[in-house]
This record gives sequence, C-alpha cells and structure tokens, in this order.
Amino acid sequence: MHSFHIAGASSLLRSLVAARLRELYPAATVESVTADDSPGVRIAVSSDRWLYLAPATEVEEGAVEALSAGANAVLHLGSSAQEFESAVVAVVAGERGFVPVDIVQWMAQQALARGESRPANALDVALTQREREILQLVSRGHSNGEIAQALTISTNTVRTHLHALSTKLNATSRTKMLANARALAIPEALEFERTHDGERVSA
Repeated sequence: MHSFHIAGASSLLRSLVAARLRELYPAATVESVTADDSPGVRIAVSSDRWLYLAPATEVEEGAVEALSAGANAVLHLGSSAQEFESAVVAVVAGERGFVPVDIVQWMAQQALARGESRPANALDVALTQREREILQLVSRGHSNGEIAQALTISTNTVRTHLHALSTKLNATSRTKMLANARALAIPEALEFERTHDGERVSA
C-alpha cells in the first residue's frame, strides 16, 4: 500500500493535493503536516522520492530549487491534471526528471540568458536513430521502464543511451538534457510541443 507525506504552509493546498492523491490511490495512506519554511507543497513517498508543487500558476525559481534539492518531479498550479498524475506515478516508481514542457522551456530560457554552458551548435550533436527515439520518449515524460517497453529493449540499454545523450548534450540530468536539446531545436525534443501545442497528453 502506498503512503504519502504532504508538507506545506498552505492548508488549503495540502487538502487539495491530499484529495487528488486519494482519487489516484484510494487505498493509500495520506499524511498532511504544516511546514512553514516551504511556500509550495512537498509530496513525498519516502525521504528520497518526492515532488514539489509550486504555489503559482506560472513557472518560478522554486521549481528549479526543488530539482536542485533532489526532487523527482516538479509541478505548479497551472500544471494539468494529467501532468499531476504522471508526476505522482513517476515518483511512486522512483523515476526522476518529470518536468512539464513549460517549466523546461523556462529553464532553457534562463540558461541561455545566463550564458550557461551548452553545446555550441546543433550540427555538432550527432545523435543515433535510437538516441533520437529515446529523446522523443523522454520529452513526452516516459519513464525508463516505459521507454524500454516501447522500444523492446532492456532498462539497462535505456540507461546506456541516456548516458550517451547526456554526454552529447552536455547535461548532468534529464531535465538539463531536454532543456539543451530544445534550445538547440533538435526535432525529437520539439515534436511533442509542435504536435500538441505545448499540451501534455497521455502517450
């Protein structure tokens, strides 16, 4: 049985999150506590598996800070119900790197504005066909297990390709990998946004 620990300063937001979690996992144990030092809500399955829900309808620094602190996933109040469900499922499964498209775009814009290190030119990034397939699935929010099933390969093989992608895209995380790929306009990283006008849908 799943057990969720919800922490945050806003009792209303904690209550809304608790209600949604009970819809997704009717048999789950949901504990809600006040944490005055957190403007948003932290939804934890364990000490090292959690997601952060920012208390704003637009992207803000809290999401980036949460990822830096080890969050498996981040959302904000403008995120869709489908994004919330996908993020929670990812955290329960122990997957990392679920970040909605608008947050990734914002992070990429911030990185470019600060002149952070990234590949100099898209032409310098030579991806294999398999790497492009995996990048496309990552951009759609799929977990390693889902990618392995979709491509009929092992999860170890998925990890190997993700490591190669991270190296080629000068990234140390899945989030930065996607941000750099989109900043370089690599088609597989942009196709999801182009096809669905930025809306995340179930794949």
